[in-house]
Amino acid sequence: MGGWEAAILSSSAYLVAESGSGGTSVGLHLARHCLEDGGRVLWAAPEMPDPTRFRQILGSMSLATSSRFHAMNLIGRMDLIAKALEDAARDLPGVRLVVLDDWAPDTGRISTSDLDAVAGLVKAMSKPVSVLLIAKPGTDMEAEDGIRIRGQSELEAAGCIVWRLWKPHQGRVRLSNGDIEVELEPNDHGFTRT
Repeated sequence: MGGWEAAILSSSAYLVAESGSGGTSVGLHLARHCLEDGGRVLWAAPEMPDPTRFRQILGSMSLATSSRFHAMNLIGRMDLIAKALEDAARDLPGVRLVVLDDWAPDTGRISTSDLDAVAGLVKAMSKPVSVLLIAKPGTDMEAEDGIRIRGQSELEAAGCIVWRLWKPHQGRVRLSNGDIEVELEPNDHGFTRT
C-alpha cells in the first residue's frame, strides 16, 4: 500500500471531517486497505455507516477477508468503550486498525473525560496498530476558515497526526495534514487520488 492511505495509517490519526465531506467513507476506505493487507479492523461508532456506501466499499471482498472487520456500538462511557477496544486489540490476532467514527459530539466542547479516554486508547496502542479518530470540527469565528479542531493539542500529545477533510467543490474532497495535501474523488470502492 502506498500513497495517501499509507500516510494516514503510518501512525494514529485524528481525521477532522467537515459535515458531508465523507469522513466515514475515508474510514471505510482505509479499513478496506487494512483488511486487504491481511489485517483486522475494529470499528466503533454510534451507528453503522450508510448501508449503501458500506456495501460499495467493503461489499466486494471475500467472506474470509470481510470476517476480519469487527463493529461495535459506540454508546456509553468513553472510558469503558476505550477499554473494550484496547482489550479486543490485544486479544484478537492481527488487529492493525482501530476506528472510532463520530466519537465526539457534533457541536460544542469535547468533554475532558472523553478526550482523556480516547488519548489513553491511542497511547495504549503500539505498532503495528493504528487508531483512526473521526469527528466533525468545531467553529471558531476568529479563525480564517472558521474551523476549530477540537481536542487537537490533547490528541497530538497522545501521538495522533491531525488530518482535515473538506469539500472544496462538488464531487471531490481534499485531505490535508499540513505537509501532505491530496484531492480525492469518491468512487464505488472508496476514493481515487485526482
